[in-house]
Amino acid sequence: MDKLEEELFGGKSSETEGDEQDGVFVTAPIRTKDDRELTTLSCREPSVGECLLATRTIGKRPTLETVYASEIALLCRVTGWPQTAVDQLPTRTLDAAVAYISHFEEEARRKPDEEPDCQDTFHLSLIPPIFAVNRDWQDMDLREPTVAERRRFKAQEQRGSMADFLEAEINLLTDVSGWQRAAVLKMPISQFAKASDYLTGFFIAGQKTGNVSLPI
Repeated sequence: MDKLEEELFGGKSSETEGDEQDGVFVTAPIRTKDDRELTTLSCREPSVGECLLATRTIGKRPTLETVYASEIALLCRVTGWPQTAVDQLPTRTLDAAVAYISHFEEEARRKPDEEPDCQDTFHLSLIPPIFAVNRDWQDMDLREPTVAERRRFKAQEQRGSMADFLEAEINLLTDVSGWQRAAVLKMPISQFAKASDYLTGFFIAGQKTGNVSLPI
């Protein structure tokens, strides 16, 4: 378990994090190495930290193979299934499960042709609240980033990978909101996407998640 996993799960397995929601996919019985029989793939909305861990699989230069590996890595974290079991899934079942997990962020992100919402302030209230660093985190109040905050964002973004861009968004959100990183990592990805799009909307037009932005 690396440092990010410790921040996200506090030494616990990701299988214990979060309640199962809609997104249940049933398949023919799959036998694991420890002789468990799996038939139900229960998907839920991923957290920011789970998306970051999966995105790191892509590396500096995305390829079809590394992006696919990232999707599988995220599915394993969300469902608690081992990769050896996921590898045995029918390919259409995997595609449907990945599409379900991905839709939370995709539907929350600003569309490429949509104008940014550059209002003076932006408020988020998370229900239920997030528990991290020995307290609950629920209300997040945001405003236009400062030049210094934008410079820190750019410094991380310029490293070039999809994970670096997500890290830059995380840094920007912690800087502006005052939330601890551990709390931001546990945010539902849809709520994080809304908050991040508000902040980057002051200097990035259109949807940029997963892409390296051109210098402005």
